Formats: sequence, C-alpha cells, structure tokens
Amino acid sequence: MTDYKRAAEGHERDGMVFKAVSLWKHVLKLEPNQTEIHERLASLYERMDLRPEAREHLESVAEHYVILQNADALVRTLERIQVLDSRNRAG
Repeated sequence: MTDYKRAAEGHERDGMVFKAVSLWKHVLKLEPNQTEIHERLASLYERMDLRPEAREHLESVAEHYVILQNADALVRTLERIQVLDSRNRAG
C-alpha cells in the first residue's frame, strides 16, 4: 500500500496529475474510509477543473468529520464545497 501512496505522492509532486489521480483512486479502493485520500483527490480534481468529482470527495470528507464531531474541519470542508459551487454557477 505504501508503494502506491509513495508513487501517487511523487506523481502529484511532479505535476503528473492524471497518474496521481489514478493511483490515489486505487489506494481509495483498498482503503475507502481514508479521509486524507478523499481530500487529495478533491484537490487534484480541483486542479483539473473537475468540480463535480471534487465535490463528491469533499462530501465524503464532510461526512467523516460529522461522524468525528470535528466542527472546525467540517466548516473548512463545507467552505471548500461552497467555493466549488460558486465557481460552478459562475463558470
């Protein structure tokens, strides 16, 4: 698993966004409840201007923070979703 994560991080760092997304999606299949991976995918999808995909992952993150009762992280995540939504309306 860490090999996939290391490779995904390397591709992300090198600007190889499509390869990074592919690897992170593979990791997510193996570890579906990893909030960090959902957040990474959301950020990569934002960079690729794929807002619906980014929103989907941010919603998973928000659900996780509701379960954890982490209000600060939930608010930050909901703010990111709001920004995405405003960009969808504007663009």
